[in-house]
Amino acid sequence: MKTTKLIFFLLSFVAAKSLWAQITIMPLGDSITRGSHSTYVNGYRGDLKDLLVSSGYDINFVGSLQDGNFVDKQHEGWSGYTVKQIRDNVFNYLTNHPAQIILLHIGTNSITNDPSYTTPAEVASLLDEIDRYSETTIVILSEIINRQGYACPQPSTTTAFNNNVRAMAQNRINDPVQPDRIVIVDMECSAGLNYNTDIADTVHPNDNGYEKMAAKWFADGLLRVLPQADAGADQNVDEKTLVTLDGSGSEDPDGAYLYYWWQQLSAGTTVTLSDPTINKPTFIAPAVGTNGERLEFELTVTDSDGFEHSDSVFVDINNVLLPPVAEAGPDHVFPPGIKVTLDGTNSYDPDGTIASVLWEQVSGTTQVDLAAPDELITKFTTPSTKGEVLTFRLTIRDDDNLASDDTVTISVNTPEAPIADAGSDQSVAEGGTVTLNGLNSYDPDGTITSVQWEQLSGDPLVDLTTPTDLTTDLTAPAVEAVLTFKLTVKDNDNLVSEDTVNVTVTPAAVSAASSNGGGGGGGGCFIQSVMN
Repeated sequence: MKTTKLIFFLLSFVAAKSLWAQITIMPLGDSITRGSHSTYVNGYRGDLKDLLVSSGYDINFVGSLQDGNFVDKQHEGWSGYTVKQIRDNVFNYLTNHPAQIILLHIGTNSITNDPSYTTPAEVASLLDEIDRYSETTIVILSEIINRQGYACPQPSTTTAFNNNVRAMAQNRINDPVQPDRIVIVDMECSAGLNYNTDIADTVHPNDNGYEKMAAKWFADGLLRVLPQADAGADQNVDEKTLVTLDGSGSEDPDGAYLYYWWQQLSAGTTVTLSDPTINKPTFIAPAVGTNGERLEFELTVTDSDGFEHSDSVFVDINNVLLPPVAEAGPDHVFPPGIKVTLDGTNSYDPDGTIASVLWEQVSGTTQVDLAAPDELITKFTTPSTKGEVLTFRLTIRDDDNLASDDTVTISVNTPEAPIADAGSDQSVAEGGTVTLNGLNSYDPDGTITSVQWEQLSGDPLVDLTTPTDLTTDLTAPAVEAVLTFKLTVKDNDNLVSEDTVNVTVTPAAVSAASSNGGGGGGGGCFIQSVMN
C-alpha cells in the first residue's frame, strides 16, 4: 500500500517542483473513460480539463490513447475492458506514462459480462498493481455510474458492486500501518445524473451526463487532493502606505504543508515584497500619478506532493492629492514710512505646481497698497503712524485646485535690536571641557534667527562643537591661556548684537575655579543696527 513521503519531500522539495512542472493525471477505465457516445468523444475529460484550467491548475492528461477534439486528450480508457484487463495492464500504462493522480472508473463491462459480479477483489488487486508502480500515486476511485432507467437508491448489481468497492477502499484508507491514498467519489447517485435523460444508450452518458461527471470528478475528487491558492480580495490603497497581501485563505485539503511564492505580474512600478515566501508579505505602495496605477500579484502555493495552484490579486494604488504649503515669512517690526517686502517664495506644492497667488491685508487701521498682490513677492510702504500692527494673508492655490494660506504680521515701530548674552567668564583646568552658554540672549520685539560663536583672542585656537547654537562646548588646551570668545546674534529684523566671554585655562594640577562673575568681563555689549 501507499505511504506518505513527507520527510523525503521536505528534503527534495525544489527537485520535486522541477520534476512535476504540471500535475499529471491519468483517466483510467473503459469506454466511459474514453467518452463513447459523446460529441467528438470528449467524454468527461474535455469538460474536466476546462474546469481545471479555468480554476488556475496546470494539468496534463496522460495515457497511450487519444480521443477528442481538445488539446491534451490522452487517456487509458479501453472500450470493452473489464476490471481484470485493466488490472493486468495498469503497471505498463503507468510505466510508459507516469501519473501523479489516477481517475479510476471501472467495472461496467465486468457487470455486463457477469450480472452477479459484485466482488471488489479484482479492484483491490488493481489497486495493488498501482501501488507496485508507486505508493505515492493518488487514486480518485469513482463508484461507477448505473444503467439506463435506474433510479437512486434502488438496489441493483451496480449499487452492490459500488458498496463493496467503497468498503474495501475505506479499509485500505484506514490501514494504520500503510494507509492508501484513495479518494472515493460517489458518481452513481451524487453526481446528479438522470438515468433517463443523461444516458445515450444503455450505459454511456450523453454530453450532459459527461458534463455532470466532470463536475463531480472536480469538486469531490480533485479538490480534495489539490491545493487551493487564495491571494485574497482585490485591494484599493493610497500611495506611500503599507500594503499587506493575504494568502492565508489558501489551503491544502489533504496535507499539513503549503509553500508560498508571491511574484509581481504587472508591468507597473516594481515594488519589493518583505518576504515572498510567507502567506502575508508586505510592501510600500509606490508614489503614482494622478491617474493612479494597478499592480497585479500572483500567489503560487505548492503542497507536500509537489502539486501547485496559483491565484492572483489586483492592488489599485490611488494618487493622494496634497495641498500646497503657504509660507508668508516671519513677522517683522519696521519703522514708519519705509518700503517693506512681503516674501512668499518659500511656499511650494509637494505634488504639483502653484497655479495662483493672492496677498491681502486682513487687519490694521491703515489700509496699504500692495504693489503685486498676485505674485509671491509684493511690496508696500509702512504707514506714518507708529504702533500700527498690520496682518497680511497669503493664499496659494495649486494645479489640483487645492488651497493653503499663511499670515504674517508687520508692526510699525522702531525695531529693537536683540540682546546678546555670552554668559559669565569661566575658569577651567587644562584638558577640561567648557560650555559657552548664550541662552540668556533674547530679542525684545521678535525672534533670534541666527547665532555665531567665534574665538577672538588667545592661543591656541580651539574647536567649538556647535558654533551656530546658543550653547557650544570646547576642550581647554594643554597650556595656560586666556581665551576670548564672541557671541553674535541676529534677529528677524536683521539687527545684530554681540557679547564676549573669557575662559581662563589653569594648570592641570589646579582645580578648576567656579565662575569669576562679571557680566562678560572681556568686553561689554555692542549693538549694531542694520536696516534694509
